Amino acid sequence: MAILLYGNIYSQRLNLEGKVGTTEDIDVEGINVFNLSTSKGTVTNLLGEFQIVVGLNDTLSISAIHIKETTLVIGAEQMKNKKIVINLSEKMNQLSTVTLRRGLTGNIESDANIIPTVQPITATSMRLPNADLPKLSQSQRQLYTATTGPVDVLVNALSGRTKMLKKQIELEKIAVLTLALLDKFPETYFTDALKIEKLEVYSFIFFCEDDPNYQNVMKQNSMAIIEFLERKSVEYKLQLEN
Repeated sequence: MAILLYGNIYSQRLNLEGKVGTTEDIDVEGINVFNLSTSKGTVTNLLGEFQIVVGLNDTLSISAIHIKETTLVIGAEQMKNKKIVINLSEKMNQLSTVTLRRGLTGNIESDANIIPTVQPITATSMRLPNADLPKLSQSQRQLYTATTGPVDVLVNALSGRTKMLKKQIELEKIAVLTLALLDKFPETYFTDALKIEKLEVYSFIFFCEDDPNYQNVMKQNSMAIIEFLERKSVEYKLQLEN
């Protein structure tokens, strides 16, 4: 009877009710919960609650920018209770060491005077003209130079340099989106969920970048990105076969 019951649990898939929690005061809304075994995912609500379809031994990946990425395997106990609680930790950024010449007193006003601070010299602090304008990349500065002045505009347009610089700026935008993609989806997602060979992961990403809708999709939510990657993985494998 026990063997039969275990077999039923092993073969069935069910809707699991979950909740993420933490002992620290961090936001639990909008955390990605992704089933690597089925390539399906969801996000937590304001209270850190979520629902996701799972089977026994499925692997869940829980990730967000402000927390440490966590993976766990669904066991028989979670399948039986149809519930799961996941404890998370905040992702901490290591700060440089500060050496104090004398001990702190506990008084905020007096302690603030103990720690030496130096105001950095910047264009803004010196109140230079246009100091608050966004900083241009090297390609953007080159494009500005190439498209100002009647002689420069004509020469660079005829030589194709203006077109080349615009293309380079577009590639920089794509690179930023791809870095954000890799930060959200670890390499194991591509190898385990999409079944892409490890040595072909970046080749697959370059294949995705060539899609005309790549930039638009990368700015959408996780589910839209997942659907896009699943579709492109099928196209990529077909291309390899051909």
